[in-house]
Amino acid sequence: ITGAKGFLGSNTAKYFKTMGYKTYGIGHGDLLVDECKNIGLDYWYKSDISIEAIWDIGQQFDVILHCGGSGSVGFSVENPYLDFKKTVDGTLEVLEYMRLYNPKAHLIYPSSPAVQGEHPDSPIKEEYIGKPASPYGYHKKIAEDLCQSYSEKFGLQVSIVRFFSVYGNGLKKQLLWDACHKIKEADSEVIFWGTGQETRDFIHISDVLKLFNAIILDNNKFIIINGGSGIKHRVDEIVYLIKKYLNSKAEIAFNGQTNTGNPIHYWADLEKTKHLGWSAKTTLEAGLKSYIEWVVAL
Repeated sequence: ITGAKGFLGSNTAKYFKTMGYKTYGIGHGDLLVDECKNIGLDYWYKSDISIEAIWDIGQQFDVILHCGGSGSVGFSVENPYLDFKKTVDGTLEVLEYMRLYNPKAHLIYPSSPAVQGEHPDSPIKEEYIGKPASPYGYHKKIAEDLCQSYSEKFGLQVSIVRFFSVYGNGLKKQLLWDACHKIKEADSEVIFWGTGQETRDFIHISDVLKLFNAIILDNNKFIIINGGSGIKHRVDEIVYLIKKYLNSKAEIAFNGQTNTGNPIHYWADLEKTKHLGWSAKTTLEAGLKSYIEWVVAL
């Protein structure tokens, strides 16, 4: 698991450890033995993601979950060069390692509908060809193209999952985290970006992990699928639901400004996931209530 210290990576490690896998992680920063145990890692390797670093682990892998790389539209707008290095170069290093040393591994690459950019207010099919609205989207698209190229030219098994808004206990960024803190700490008014009419498709981390497992059990040589709930929610509905769960009396307002790089509508078409026998089970209401309880307890 690359990026195994992050929200997605650490949850992935913990889940597959409980499934009986031996888990290896690589990424930045130190992890103590107890910290590794807490997130389900048998081994942790502090390193940049490179062919040599993965080779030095000295292990043939059945599955490589490439969770490393940039995860922020805002970061990509402010630091496009570094975002490219994290996302594109890191993915190429993993693919080249597989081509040279571990061609039988199954690569699962978490991507994003940001590769498709703006879309009407309707479910987004994987085949839709759009124009990314941010460097983050462009770089994810390049990484996807590299994955497809290596699969076609070198026979690698690759599964790309375009995740919509992943959330769950432990996530300390993005809309839900920011909204919880703003509303919890507000005395009177809280102002958010946009109009509140923007739509998002939220998928709970527990459903993400089960989707990973379904993909591993699948025999497709190369697939691109959406990872979402298939249900859209307006941003203002989410914010008011958080306000309700926090018993806040704060007034909610939206500044009407466009948040650069973030499309107005995100809503997953899930037709292509049906063959996996998977569907999202956690409702937003249940997942959000649990998340808010976790935030409050911090």
